[in-house]
Amino acid sequence: MAIKLSALKNQWLFWHQWIGLVACIGMVLWGLSGASHPLMSRLQPAPRQFMPPLVPVDMSQAVSLPGLLKQQGITQFNHISLVQLEGKGYYRIAQTGAVRYFSLIDGAERNDAEQALAVNLANYYTGRNDPSMTSVEPVTEFELDYHPVNRLLPVWRVAYADGHGLRAYVETEQSRLATLVDDRRAFLTKVFQFGHNWSFLQACSTLQLAVATLVLVLILASAVTGVVLYIKQRKTAPFRLRRWSLQWWHREFGIWVSVVILLLASTGLFHLWMSDIQQRRPVISTVYASESAALSGAAWSQVAAGKVLKLDIYGRGATLFWQVIPVVAREQALPSAQVAAMHQHHHAEHVQRPAEPLLWLTRGQQTSVLTPTAYTTEWLTVMAGNTAPDIQSVTWVTAFANEYGFVFKRLPVLKVQTAQTDHTRFYLEPATGVLAATINDTDGLEGFVFAYLHKWSFKSVSKDVRDVLAILAALAVSLTGLLGAYLFAKKRI
Repeated sequence: MAIKLSALKNQWLFWHQWIGLVACIGMVLWGLSGASHPLMSRLQPAPRQFMPPLVPVDMSQAVSLPGLLKQQGITQFNHISLVQLEGKGYYRIAQTGAVRYFSLIDGAERNDAEQALAVNLANYYTGRNDPSMTSVEPVTEFELDYHPVNRLLPVWRVAYADGHGLRAYVETEQSRLATLVDDRRAFLTKVFQFGHNWSFLQACSTLQLAVATLVLVLILASAVTGVVLYIKQRKTAPFRLRRWSLQWWHREFGIWVSVVILLLASTGLFHLWMSDIQQRRPVISTVYASESAALSGAAWSQVAAGKVLKLDIYGRGATLFWQVIPVVAREQALPSAQVAAMHQHHHAEHVQRPAEPLLWLTRGQQTSVLTPTAYTTEWLTVMAGNTAPDIQSVTWVTAFANEYGFVFKRLPVLKVQTAQTDHTRFYLEPATGVLAATINDTDGLEGFVFAYLHKWSFKSVSKDVRDVLAILAALAVSLTGLLGAYLFAKKRI
């Protein structure tokens, strides 16, 4: 009987050692890169401003937009907004393949306005000035410096000669700061991408997914076999007598760390597969051509009667949607979403709650005021081309929290709760009509698991405490793997 137990123990030890040898690679890479993440977020360059440079515009003194469109021969547009550039107001008219700017005062076109606005916004958010600028370039796809996690496209990259290689990525459509990057941040991001996302395999996403899955499964198996070995050996004489050796430290340290390993590896595996599923979903474009003729003088007269802080017009065909933030809203606050990168900084909590904008619908010669529910019903109908899904509730979301985290970048948005079987939620940005996120029950569960069980993003706990715990846990995982690998090698040399 004793021989059978000894043979069984040796089998568990054999599998634990050989599985652990491969698992050690993942434990070290994921552990060290995971420990770098809190440091990376703290070394993120902080913007000087968190609110967009919006100023009141007296629309009664502005050139009539319907008349301007007719005069310039613009029969269709994708999006129209107001922007401030060098103390002057402009209509920003986005068309397919072109963006044009016209003065609010006399309707004159400014050809260099798009690039000039990008520089102006970058200077505003960074506190830098033109003499320190080294380059300004449009970015139309994600790249090494500007990762898909930033979501916003197209943007402009404005680089500065400040000794740190600062680059600002700004979106001119909504005067947004997408992110700030410097050489130090870029290096840490590359380290994290290499160790945590295994970017060295990204040329073949299928191989990347398969290898990462295999290693995570082996890590789970290594942890389970290690726990079984500990239980089977703890009452044996050699186990009790052999104290303070490296093998003893690996066992005692590993049994406690195994809880963390099982938690992080299982949640990481869940996140890995859900991310792949989500990335394979078709991207729904909400950029449509709107007929300029639908922008009637009667509708425009309602805007031209007073002062506004922000104006956005878009739609599809002869149906136009308007978002208007009047000057009176300034007493409440401005849309905090214009700084998409604000979640990365400790100052984010100082941003005030944004005001609810006015939502209008123009169809034919009629203009009507929309409630949030009416807006989402109408816009989802336009997007679907037929009827909108059955809507249960619509609420404003003005801060990144819960399932709508900072990864989605856009605020404020409207959360649309549907009556579909999987309780699909749509998050719509009324300023642009963009579908910022589509989340069902499985997505919501994965988001909760990843945020609270993998990243430990408990808001009730100090960020400093969370970061220290995360770093210690990640380093403990790496150390456990390295100890096991050393013992394995020592035994065979």
